[in-house]
Amino acid sequence: VFFTGSGVWGPRVFMPRFLNLLPEADPMMIAPPFWHPSVARGFILDWDGVLADTKLDFAPIRAKYFKGERVPLVEAADMLEKSRREDLERDLYELEMEGARRAEPVKGAHELLDWLKLWKIPWAVVSRNCRDSIFEAAKRCGIELPETVMSRDEGPLKPDPQALWAAAGAIGVEPSLCLMVGDFIFDLYGARRAGMRAVLVERVVPEWDKWADISFQRLEDLVRSLGSPEPVVPREYRELARQRGGRWLERAWKIDAALPEASPEIFAVAMAAAGLGIGGMKLPEKARLSLEQWEHAPFLPLSLVDRPLVSVLAQVLGERFPQVNFSRGGAFRELPGDPDLVEEAVLSWMK
Repeated sequence: VFFTGSGVWGPRVFMPRFLNLLPEADPMMIAPPFWHPSVARGFILDWDGVLADTKLDFAPIRAKYFKGERVPLVEAADMLEKSRREDLERDLYELEMEGARRAEPVKGAHELLDWLKLWKIPWAVVSRNCRDSIFEAAKRCGIELPETVMSRDEGPLKPDPQALWAAAGAIGVEPSLCLMVGDFIFDLYGARRAGMRAVLVERVVPEWDKWADISFQRLEDLVRSLGSPEPVVPREYRELARQRGGRWLERAWKIDAALPEASPEIFAVAMAAAGLGIGGMKLPEKARLSLEQWEHAPFLPLSLVDRPLVSVLAQVLGERFPQVNFSRGGAFRELPGDPDLVEEAVLSWMK
């Protein structure tokens, strides 16, 4: 038996065209705190550089309008006078259409889309390119586009998370279960802000790598990994695993900890525990955010005071540690009210 992307167990079917795409490892064996792109329920793909290679060179446009400065062209256009902005938009459109007419599929693009089709995983394209250029390049590359294609003509644009939330909504998948695959820093920033996992392909830059959950030199490497999934330490635990080892993370994740509901520094305590790999946390349902706790968490709006503490904590913690569970059962160990004592407590539990 094998596990399909739709969550259904069934017999392995012989399909020669997809034979090399069938996973050698069971994706269900990859469980938190570890992760792998193959467990995503929805894929959101950048277009240029990920599926189609148009070899666009924006240097002449930057030289013409911005003295060669590496500015984001669409956003920087708003700083220009109307006539100048219209000239820029026309030049940008013509450049993208010229690139689209000579587009070639990125190696691995067809195989990736075959894999998504095989596992019935919904996907969307979210690009900063104009819509006409995407459809022209798709025709040249022999790529059948999905129903959901979001270009700069629709807006908003990456890295605005609204673009990715809209795509996730269109394909019917919760953002936290979606994966953004891109080749530029805006793809990674957008994914992080939208609460999605992120994969960097085709343009691995050390300064960008820290924002990706995993990076692949080539799209083909991602496709191969989808066929042979191995557990990946996600971005939020990478430094912890580097310092203390994967075994620490695996053991710490199984610990369930009760948060000190009356502690003024409960947010710092929760962050410290999550940063050490604790996977389960608990609070009484009746607990509410107090004024004192709000005062110690200046990033919180005052309107949240007296809201259920567990929901506020889950939201705040979820942005940095999305896999931490607030509904796990088990024997809960008491966390101290002082964040400076959390590490000592966790160390004692790990002995």
